[in-house]
Amino acid sequence: MSQQSSASSGLDRYAKAAQTRSGVWRSAVVTLIVLLVFVAAVVAIEIALQPQLSGIGLLAAGVVLAVVPAVLWLIFFYLQDRVEPEPVGHVAQMFVIGLALAGAIGVPLSDQVFRTQDWLFRDLGSTLIGAVFVRGAIETFIVYAAVRYFMFDSPEFDERTDGVIYGMAAGLGYATAANLQFILASGGAALGGAEVYVVEVALAYAAFGGLLGYFLGHAKMQRDPIWWLPLGFVITAALNGLFLMLRGQLESGSISVGAQAGGLPSLTGLLLAGALAIVVTAVVAWLIQRDVSASSGGAGLKAAEDAAIGDRQANLATVGVFAVMLIIGVIGWNGAVNGVTAFENDGIRGAYPAYFSAATGTGEVMRAADRTGTGAEFVVRRIELPAGKDIKAVMSILAAERAANNLMYKVVRTGEESIQGRAATIQEFAWVDQGGLTGAVPQVFQGTDYLFVSGDKVVIATLIATPDTIGAVQPLFERFVSSLSF
Repeated sequence: MSQQSSASSGLDRYAKAAQTRSGVWRSAVVTLIVLLVFVAAVVAIEIALQPQLSGIGLLAAGVVLAVVPAVLWLIFFYLQDRVEPEPVGHVAQMFVIGLALAGAIGVPLSDQVFRTQDWLFRDLGSTLIGAVFVRGAIETFIVYAAVRYFMFDSPEFDERTDGVIYGMAAGLGYATAANLQFILASGGAALGGAEVYVVEVALAYAAFGGLLGYFLGHAKMQRDPIWWLPLGFVITAALNGLFLMLRGQLESGSISVGAQAGGLPSLTGLLLAGALAIVVTAVVAWLIQRDVSASSGGAGLKAAEDAAIGDRQANLATVGVFAVMLIIGVIGWNGAVNGVTAFENDGIRGAYPAYFSAATGTGEVMRAADRTGTGAEFVVRRIELPAGKDIKAVMSILAAERAANNLMYKVVRTGEESIQGRAATIQEFAWVDQGGLTGAVPQVFQGTDYLFVSGDKVVIATLIATPDTIGAVQPLFERFVSSLSF
């Protein structure tokens, strides 16, 4: 009797493994088209009506738009499910779990622990490390964990396509968490630009989830080598990171916050995400069809006795790959944030942040500027101390130079401090940049001077930044000043 039951179970498993669900692909294509139509409608409404939303209204509109892509996908999946049944509750469960894990772990890790938004695009090395080994690895593992630990062993996970469905649901959950975080952190965003952005994220993450889900579904239904799931994890994380890198290159602007700024939002990222979704969906559909054809004789199906052991080994290998990728990411993150570039000129040595660009001008020992982030500048000069004068004479020279080139130069605080055992005079100042011949809007700058008397000369280390960034770069500047020797 038990042998008959086992044989029946094996036949059922074989039938499921050899089954394909074309409706899943139709649903994915229809959802993509509806999302693009929805984006066009939101952009058209914004341009035509120019709604002036603010406060709670703007925030509420942004939150609604952030969840629309996931809602549309779930609706179309439910309609398709009426033809080819799949427990809707399980799909919704995957979406909610992906959303919860992303909100509790994934997004905080990327944005608050690693703060990738501050250093991701500083240079090619940091972009690659941050996109693939930090963001890509974290986001892919959240989707993997949602499916592998909450659905993989379920009796309802009994078809190859199930992995794609559950992976897409978990990916959309992550996308929704990321979109909600973006809207809430921004206090709302211009409707057209925000909706383009959230649909980009939803399409890309659904594609990534579907791809990873293919590897999970394959592993569930067939006897795979231990490297199969780790390979799928690496491919998905790499694709995730490459998409982030390309999108950053193609669409370097930011989403307007508050009332819309006018004109059409950039669609390059949306086109990239749409193309990614189409290509990945087509490739995964072809792979599954190929696998179904290859399984027509039952080859490759798991033997019951080794299934659990094989699954555990593959899972441990995947977790190990994630850990290795994250360690590489941590090393790259530390280099991007804490790495320095050494300099030596005119008897003065020091080290400034590695992501700053050298911009030394005439009469300066060194100038380095953060061209990709805060715009802050670190400057070192050496000025002769007038005979019979003290440090105040040099401060007067600086004041005259700055007042001649800028409006309303003012010293707001002076003091004394010891830096690495060397006495320093400190002055904090502010001025208004007139914009020069460029016609730019006048802008307020703040700064700090550290003045050191060295023989008959004064070494001046200066920080220049805007009022909204000076607090963030002040600790970097203090570390830079401490590195100086002369």
